[in-house]
Amino acid sequence: MAPYKDQEEFEAILSRLWDKILLSPEIVASIGGVRIIAKFRYTDYPSVLYIDNTGEAPRYYWNPEEDIKADVEMILSSETSHKFWMEDLNVPMAIAGRKIIPKGSVQKALKLIPALKPAFAMYPEVLREFDRTDLLGKTAKVKRKKSAFGLSDLFRKKEIRPDVLPRFPIVLTTGGAPAAPVLNNEEPARAGDRELLRTMCIIRAFEEHLAGSFKEGKIPTEAIHLSTGQEAVAAGVCLNLRESDYLNTTHRGHGHIIAKGADLKAMMAELYGKKKGLCAGKGGSMHVTDGTRGVLGANGIVGAGYLLAMGAGMTIKYRKRDDISVVIAGDGSVNQGMFHEAMNMVSVFGLPVLVVVENNFYGEFTSLERHSGVTELYRRAQSYGIEALRFDGNNVREVYEKVGDVIRDMRRDGKPRLVELMTYRWHGHMEGDPELYRDESEKERYRQQDPIPRLIKEMIEGGTATETEIEAIRKEAAEAVDSAVAFAQGEEDPPVEALFDDVYTPEDERFFTGSIPFPGDGDREVSLSQAINEAIAEEMDHDDGVFLWGEDVTLGGYFNVTEGLIERFGTERIIDTPISEYGIVGGAVGAAMTGMRPIAEILFGDFLTCCMDPIINQAAKLRYMTGGQVSIPLTIRTPLGSGIGMAAQHSQSMEKHLFGVPGLMVVAPSDAYTAKGLLKSAIRINNPVIFFEHKLMYAETCRIPDREYTLPLGKALIRRSGDDVTIVTHLLGVGVSLEAAELLEREGIAVEVIDLCTLYPLDGETILRSVKKTGRLVTVEEGPCTGGIGAEVLARVASAGFGVLRTAPVRIAAPECPIPYAKVLETAMLPSPDKIAAAVRKML
Repeated sequence: MAPYKDQEEFEAILSRLWDKILLSPEIVASIGGVRIIAKFRYTDYPSVLYIDNTGEAPRYYWNPEEDIKADVEMILSSETSHKFWMEDLNVPMAIAGRKIIPKGSVQKALKLIPALKPAFAMYPEVLREFDRTDLLGKTAKVKRKKSAFGLSDLFRKKEIRPDVLPRFPIVLTTGGAPAAPVLNNEEPARAGDRELLRTMCIIRAFEEHLAGSFKEGKIPTEAIHLSTGQEAVAAGVCLNLRESDYLNTTHRGHGHIIAKGADLKAMMAELYGKKKGLCAGKGGSMHVTDGTRGVLGANGIVGAGYLLAMGAGMTIKYRKRDDISVVIAGDGSVNQGMFHEAMNMVSVFGLPVLVVVENNFYGEFTSLERHSGVTELYRRAQSYGIEALRFDGNNVREVYEKVGDVIRDMRRDGKPRLVELMTYRWHGHMEGDPELYRDESEKERYRQQDPIPRLIKEMIEGGTATETEIEAIRKEAAEAVDSAVAFAQGEEDPPVEALFDDVYTPEDERFFTGSIPFPGDGDREVSLSQAINEAIAEEMDHDDGVFLWGEDVTLGGYFNVTEGLIERFGTERIIDTPISEYGIVGGAVGAAMTGMRPIAEILFGDFLTCCMDPIINQAAKLRYMTGGQVSIPLTIRTPLGSGIGMAAQHSQSMEKHLFGVPGLMVVAPSDAYTAKGLLKSAIRINNPVIFFEHKLMYAETCRIPDREYTLPLGKALIRRSGDDVTIVTHLLGVGVSLEAAELLEREGIAVEVIDLCTLYPLDGETILRSVKKTGRLVTVEEGPCTGGIGAEVLARVASAGFGVLRTAPVRIAAPECPIPYAKVLETAMLPSPDKIAAAVRKML
């Protein structure tokens, strides 16, 4: 029902308000930088109001004869307008409930809201001038309702035991992470036949030992992948590389890593799972790494190396180095989407990435002809405009010389290349594989091309070595491997306490200790989207290694959050990417591993499902699997949540799918104050953070300090104190819960509202202390109940809070169904103040 008598009064009251606004020098000065025409179309009166700030001075006008093109249009009722000016409107919920229907450049219009804050005090004055004090409303004061209290409460023992909560395995220091190793960028010495042979013989002896040890059960794994027969690829490619060139390889990567210069003893110790292994026994055969040699790691995920190598190529190009990023992968990997996304982005950005496809004719158990429609695999790169070549991968001289030529060309022009090397693996996909997919005659045919005797024959026939000299090389290789085996077998196993080592890079304690200060009055009003924009800009000023990339970020992204950053930082740091979630996140991981500090923007939180591998298997695990050799200072920003009518694939609450993944942190701010402070902390720390932003809350404003500030991660904020019931919530649930608390206060019920702010690590101590005081617990979340954040909150209270609950806890969450399109159904999914208040009343 319209609060105004008629259209005439409505327009007269708003006109008087806008007259006052435009006579305020403070407001006019504040909105001067936002050139915009905003249109407000009202649904209950045939009224259209325009606010035009494109001329010398801002102006307003009603109901023009012709429809004027506006930057943004807001469709709403006069009642919604009244509630807005009375500061009695939850804007996100109003948008979700279609009480406000925004069209056009909404984020641009949001910049006006902080400037208009002084106008909220003017509106009641205007109502008084029109003798409409009846619209001002009254706040009834109700005597505080006493909580039900029985004798059992008097004798009930209440105890909290934070020590039994799950341990979050991060080491806090006063200095942060240790420095990364400095890599030598000198050109390697020219490798002759002897060095090529020596390298291949070491690789062969190393893997022959592994085969025998595996058969005897001495290697602590049931899956080991050998590259016997493919040694020419490893030696021929990697002996061309500098220490400062990056290398990503596969689960069959022992030879590549040995040829790149890894410590043989520490590498063998790693495969035996020893404390002094290269990765401290955390990685093993499929993940062995030597960061001191520029090895970013072997990888157990087929195709993942392409993305990491692409990101490392970004680092090289940004830092204007003439190094290259190399990825070696098998023929089966070219069928992965990761390959194609990486190839496209490598081509689009012109990155110095050398892709080496080690074609051994089998993708696991399936032959090349059966797994690839195009068996000349190098042609796939040509379709992305990348120069591609194919060589005999069993001829080590050819590999060394021709790949060396390719690398020299890349150092000159910085462009990508792909080389396909034709080879053959003598063993199965893994040790113990019965090899039913091929016969002995085929294997024998390829054994005739063994690269080691092939090179030996050429050396003897060419007179470059005698049989005695060759035997000495073989003996030297065998002795090196024997020494490595003796070292590994004599070393200690890692202690059980090492389980928690290297889950996270050590962090400066100032980002994780203390509490989040209550925002108070602040200095200026900003929207949540503006706060995020400012946080990114400030961190880019603070550290030139910070860059932002994602879809359309130069134009502001889908929700215009990053608008204006391109003019300030340019296209080298604000980077539009293809629609390529694997590439965006996987590349960012590679860049983070090699010294950059990327911010990856994913258009909608739902699309995280399109890049789960680089998040969960790479960003979250690489530090641990490398035994602490790498850090991943990566922030992934993404909007989530429903309320804008985009149905199930653009509206999900994705936080529960990533909450609780060791190696990650998950942050979920509920207003501009926490968004800015927590995002700055997320960008500055040296670990991967998923930073969720609720799309409905970009419009919400609050006051923030003018000074630079960061806020501690892993800490909850008590938004409102109370003694009767605790509500634990996050994101959209915070504002809704605060409204419910206000409703209940009128009935004398005092509600404490806890804003989690960070979901992982979860601040269990703050929750426990509150529930010990109130004795009642309600959790509120937008996602479905099963497996949600509330489930973990309840579990921690139940396991670490003895006797603190006076009644059964209550969970308020979405029903167990996907998010529908119809507005009435979508709205029914959301938490509301009335639902929360009703649940609390039942507890008392």
